[in-house]
Amino acid sequence: MKTKALLFAATLALAAPLALAQGHGGGGQHSGQQRQPQGQVQRQGKAGAEMGRGTMDRDRIRIHATDQQRDQYRTCDQSMDRIRTRARDMAKASSSPGFNADQARQNRDQLRNELRVMEQEHERLMQGLNGEQKEAIAEHHRNMEQIHQRINTRLQEMDQELAQATPNGQRAAEQARAIEREMKQWQKQHREMGDELGLKP
Repeated sequence: MKTKALLFAATLALAAPLALAQGHGGGGQHSGQQRQPQGQVQRQGKAGAEMGRGTMDRDRIRIHATDQQRDQYRTCDQSMDRIRTRARDMAKASSSPGFNADQARQNRDQLRNELRVMEQEHERLMQGLNGEQKEAIAEHHRNMEQIHQRINTRLQEMDQELAQATPNGQRAAEQARAIEREMKQWQKQHREMGDELGLKP
């Protein structure tokens, strides 16, 4: 009997530290599991709050849009459509076997005039924006300025080509196609800006 009692006591002595260790480990794991979701909830809550503020800011900016700004935006967008069509038609005419240098120069002049009108309309629109609106579309404005510079460069190249005694129609056509591509990108930025400001119909 004494031997059985000693064995029972030894078993208890070994089992107690093991149970305590498992208890601490389980508690630590449970605590860690609680902390992780809490951190996730905090991050999700912060992201949700920032998204909510961004939506509120966009809504407030759209409310500030005026009928005059919407009219200017629509007029400018229509001018961009005409410029793209003019550049496409010029590229088609210049690449045809019956290329006519005088006609190409007239098309170039009309293209430049339409571009000048569009630039003026765009400038009036930008000048009429308030500070908050300008800040909201600052990146689009920078992108459009860069595109504008590239279009001017293409026009200069076209001027140089058409100033030749015997201009190369294929080169003039490529310059016209490049202007059409750049104007398409400008219009894309313009429409994204309009969406940001609530100017699109």
